[in-house]
Amino acid sequence: ELLEKLCLSLYDVLRPLIIHIIHLETLSELCSILKNEMLEDHVHNNAAQLGAFDAVGKQMLEDVQERLVYRTHIYIQTDIIGYNPAPGDLAYPEKLEMMERIAQSLKEEQLKQTSQESSFSDVQLEDAEARRNSNAGSLEASRLHASVSPADLHGMWYPTVRRTLVCLSKLYRCIDKAVFQGLSQEALSACIQSLLKASDIILKNKTQIDGQLFLIKHLLIMREQIAPFHTDFAIKEISLDLKKTRDAAFKILNPKAVPKFFRLNSHNAILEFLLEGTPEIKEHYIDSKKDVDRHLKFSCEQFIQQQTQIFVGNLEEFLTKVAALKTTVVQGGPTYSLSQQPWAQPAKINDVVMATYRVMKSKLPNTLQSMSLYLANRDTEFILFKPVRNNIQQVFQRLHALLQEEYSGEDLQIIACPSMEQINLLLSVNK
Repeated sequence: ELLEKLCLSLYDVLRPLIIHIIHLETLSELCSILKNEMLEDHVHNNAAQLGAFDAVGKQMLEDVQERLVYRTHIYIQTDIIGYNPAPGDLAYPEKLEMMERIAQSLKEEQLKQTSQESSFSDVQLEDAEARRNSNAGSLEASRLHASVSPADLHGMWYPTVRRTLVCLSKLYRCIDKAVFQGLSQEALSACIQSLLKASDIILKNKTQIDGQLFLIKHLLIMREQIAPFHTDFAIKEISLDLKKTRDAAFKILNPKAVPKFFRLNSHNAILEFLLEGTPEIKEHYIDSKKDVDRHLKFSCEQFIQQQTQIFVGNLEEFLTKVAALKTTVVQGGPTYSLSQQPWAQPAKINDVVMATYRVMKSKLPNTLQSMSLYLANRDTEFILFKPVRNNIQQVFQRLHALLQEEYSGEDLQIIACPSMEQINLLLSVNK
């Protein structure tokens, strides 16, 4: 009884302090201490002696969790949704290029140091096996450092992504699963919106590919980092559909409905209102993890479409014109000779083909280099660029088939369309 009174006095002293804490780090640490160290460790192992503290400890833990949930909601509103990026936060691709140069200089310095150590190995008396292990370790560390993309470094993440993931990691072990699902959905949705805004700014200030790759990279980071949270990110929302109620109300307020008030059958206006005007309850699920995947898929599709347009947009436009001309003939229009069309003469096609080939030759290395800078993962780069490569190959295959069908050998020499081997060789170029 004495211990119970002391615990209640302790609770009365600590509760005002708890409800004024504003830092998520402090609240999450308190949750961890109360839940893991106090309740699950000390109280559980000494249930008889600390039984009085058990109830007070649980109440204190609930207060801390409640405060943590409230402060997290405020944090999402102010530091994620309301985040105003500094110029340095949007300095893409400059900040990645700077970090890549630093990584390259560190690598060169490491290799130089290793080379100097090797040159003096004949006068050093150290153990040969230890020296080999040291050199091998240095080279391995150098390779490991060089393989890490600047965009993958935690400090290089866009601030709202970093804040969201740190926030979720603190909440995951501190609050109930259902509450975590709701907060995680709110945080991830806010983070996605902040990334979309940042991507638009980068797209306007720099280039379209920088804005797209910035968004794709950070969505990939989010998807990778939320995977370890073994929880369902879907929440159920319930809403009322009052459309039927509104329609029934308008119907009963119609002056023509007044005589129906006094009918004693199924056509009574009040009875119809009660039966037809019942609101509908609708349930729908919001899955923030699927939301990340959906935005990632859409961003990748936009990137693929835009890159295809850059490389072979002129050829696709030409092939669309040819298809429209053939459709006209099928529908009963006049016959045509494609080579006699002003826009389809061999010289004109040669201009389009050569311009397309020059664009591919000049811009393709830059595109691959940008993908390597942002993504820095050969597998990811291959998966993202493969549809672009396939689209380019398909356009040239369609063009080759059309030229063989519509043009003579002399015209083909004038057109001078690159062979599929040349196109494939160009597409296989590395950065």
